[in-house]
Amino acid sequence: MDSFDDIRPYRDSELPAALRRIADWDLFPQAIRFIYPNADIGEERDKLLSIKTIFQFQSTFMNDAIRRIIATTTTCFTHSGLKHLRRGVPYLFVSNHRDITLDAFLLQHLLLEHRGETSYIVFGNNLLSLPVMEDLFRSNKLIPMARGGTPRAFYNNLSHLSNYLTHLITVERQSAWIAQNNGRAKDGHDVTAAAMIKMLTLSHPDNPLQALADLHIVPLTISYEWDPCDLMKANELYHLRHGGYQKAPHEDLKSVATGIIGPKGKVHLTIGAPLSQRDLVPPQGVNLCDHVATVLDRSIQGNYRLMPTNHVAYSLLTGQEQHGRYTELTRSQFLQRLETLPEVEMRQIMIETYAAPVMACHRQPSQRNVSQS
Repeated sequence: MDSFDDIRPYRDSELPAALRRIADWDLFPQAIRFIYPNADIGEERDKLLSIKTIFQFQSTFMNDAIRRIIATTTTCFTHSGLKHLRRGVPYLFVSNHRDITLDAFLLQHLLLEHRGETSYIVFGNNLLSLPVMEDLFRSNKLIPMARGGTPRAFYNNLSHLSNYLTHLITVERQSAWIAQNNGRAKDGHDVTAAAMIKMLTLSHPDNPLQALADLHIVPLTISYEWDPCDLMKANELYHLRHGGYQKAPHEDLKSVATGIIGPKGKVHLTIGAPLSQRDLVPPQGVNLCDHVATVLDRSIQGNYRLMPTNHVAYSLLTGQEQHGRYTELTRSQFLQRLETLPEVEMRQIMIETYAAPVMACHRQPSQRNVSQS
């Protein structure tokens, strides 16, 4: 048994059986009609079952699905920073995290279209509540990250993941994506967890600086004009403030579906400059992991593409008009969306969430904006 068999995605030899299970899924016809509205379901099923490799699956069905999501749920998808990536160099993309699946899958689309490759993706194992999700994820180079358990088991799982990521990048020469924090930034604050950086050093605890350097870390920033899950997030944050929040069965899968089919407006993905050895070295007396988290925050927050909805929320929060940064139509749409929340405090939470990137911008004077809409 390979030492990473418990967390690695499927190999090409394991793909046909997984695709057959996906083809037998009762929602398969609906999924196909979403990707190919006018297609014959039987023909598409046969095409799926003829696929032999992970890359073939990703570059056909999955990339077509992402194209369809972009075409039907965004007004435009733009990107910048591809110039930072060198051919043949594997990277660890450390990203802010707003949508459960799309943050990483939009990167996959970009890498496929411009570099003819995809990356591995680290995701929470809480998404494996349905067998078909495990087949879909493991057929797309996703790596489950264990959550919970005893402190010892949790540490061992993190160390195992760290070893696997280092193996992928340094031995297999494959890139990977990981979120900057455990879970989505539901309050709009994109902050890197020092604990995540610490996890990345566990593959070489005797030389943590070299462990990070070996990963070729690249900060990644995804910006959405509209978050399809914003109402759900405001509701959850409200209840967390008032005694706690208990997720409903399969709530994460509902968030996945909402994030995929919900309107997003403008979407922009920024690839930051890879962290150099000099970037990684902390000033004297500063903890390495805290320093690297701060360096990543500076890039991720600084590269956030502010949207008209962010400026609307900031003006509502502070009373400071953002002249020329949004239209009355956008303001009206935002206010109408707020009104669907039943509690005043929920509305305030949603305003604060959308305004958070503008607040961060004030600490990042070089931040750019997009045109009004």
